[in-house]
Amino acid sequence: MLKRIKKLLNEPAFQEAPITVLGRVASLAMLVGLGRKPLFHLVPGVKMEAPANLRYTTVSTYLLRDEVEPELKYIDKFVHTGDIFVDVGANIGLFTLKMAPRAGRIVAVEPGKEAGDLLVQNVGLNGFKNVTLVRKGLADAAGRASLFHNPVGDDPQAFSLVNDGAATEAEEVEITTLDQLVADLSLPRVDVIKIDVEGAEQRVLAGGMATISTHHPLIIFEMNCPALLSSGGDPAAPWNTLAELGYTFARLQWDGTLQPLPTRPTDFCNIVARHPSRAA
Repeated sequence: MLKRIKKLLNEPAFQEAPITVLGRVASLAMLVGLGRKPLFHLVPGVKMEAPANLRYTTVSTYLLRDEVEPELKYIDKFVHTGDIFVDVGANIGLFTLKMAPRAGRIVAVEPGKEAGDLLVQNVGLNGFKNVTLVRKGLADAAGRASLFHNPVGDDPQAFSLVNDGAATEAEEVEITTLDQLVADLSLPRVDVIKIDVEGAEQRVLAGGMATISTHHPLIIFEMNCPALLSSGGDPAAPWNTLAELGYTFARLQWDGTLQPLPTRPTDFCNIVARHPSRAA
């Protein structure tokens, strides 16, 4: 508990508006105590509902809203009006919901039943018509696979096609590739891709090489995911794959600036990858 409190006190959203966040702490405790799913505005004009529990997704989102991480706070720096945005590992819809009023089209990919059901509900709450929901996983080949419930954070966002060795359960899901998805949906292009798949990033990239090579989308992805490291995977693979295509890399700071990365970081973090053809 002390660790969680310390983390909250260090969050930029708390430091900017401590009274507001503390008020949310009290209201969240009351709602969860009554067994009611928290319903709130992620950003003005965009509603969302979170699970009625005190796990990471609910707590972080309800208390911090779109300031959970800099990539979510500043996602509108990358997704422009009319863009086609593919949200891989959409979970309950944070990135999808925030960008739906702005993007031309969003493809929200989420194979997990628990998170996917709530994603469907959240999109419906807002009546978004430009969001296509894909209840599949993305990998390097189509078929079926196990989606492991890795216990990191005890939360839906820790579900992965990579088994970290500690998973106690899994669900079987249908998988496809990014290239096949683009073909099936007749997407004319892809402008931005966010990949949050708990260690399976390279499998997503491998299944989307034609799309990435053709359209050079901006890509936001996780690096050095604990699940990947625990399973003995290659943490350098996504970086190397994109570097070979000419991508350059940066890390988004809390002030909204991009810090160039000349070498691959070794800590767990999010990376923004840009191709020179779309760097402006």
